[in-house]
Amino acid sequence: MALTADDMTKAARLTAGVFVVACASAMAGCMQQRAPAPPGQAAQTQPGMGFFLTSNKDEGWKLVYGRGGTDDVWLMLECKPGSRKVEVFDTRRSGAHKGEMLMLRSGQVQSGLATSVEPDEASGGGVMVLAHATPELPALEGFRHSGSITVKLGAREYALSASAAEKPQIAKFFSGCERK
Repeated sequence: MALTADDMTKAARLTAGVFVVACASAMAGCMQQRAPAPPGQAAQTQPGMGFFLTSNKDEGWKLVYGRGGTDDVWLMLECKPGSRKVEVFDTRRSGAHKGEMLMLRSGQVQSGLATSVEPDEASGGGVMVLAHATPELPALEGFRHSGSITVKLGAREYALSASAAEKPQIAKFFSGCERK
C-alpha cells in the first residue's frame, strides 16, 4: 500500500498534534506543582523574599518566609530544640476569624490545623493566625522534603517554594526541633 502526499500530510499533522498535547500536559503538570496561588501571592513573584533560619538558646528555632531583616513576614514556624512541637504563624490574614482551619498542603498531602487569632504587634494593629503542630504532621513532613508548601485559610491561599539554597535550612529547622 503506497502512501499519498495527502496521507503523509495527515500523518505529520497527527504526529505534531500528539506532540503539542504531550508538551502541554507536561507543562501543566509542572505549573500545578509550582504555585496554585492567585497572581502576585506566590513566593516566586516576590523579590527579596525567601526562607530564613534563625536560632538562639532563648527562643529556639525559627524558620521564616519573608523579607530578610524586616517585619515583612508571611509565614513563621517556631520550635524549641527537642520539643517536637511546631508553632505555625500566618501573618497574612487581616480578616481571620477565630475557629477557622489553617490548611497546609505539600504536594498531594493536606493537613488541617485548628487556629487562634492573636494581635500582631509587629504589624501595628493587625492579626496573625497561630496553629500548633508536630514535625510529623503530613503536610509539614512533605514541606521538609520538598521545600514547597501552600497555606490556606478560608478562601485565601498562597504557595511558597524554597530555592535550592534554602532547602537545607528547612531540613535543619526540622532536625533542630527533633533533637536537644
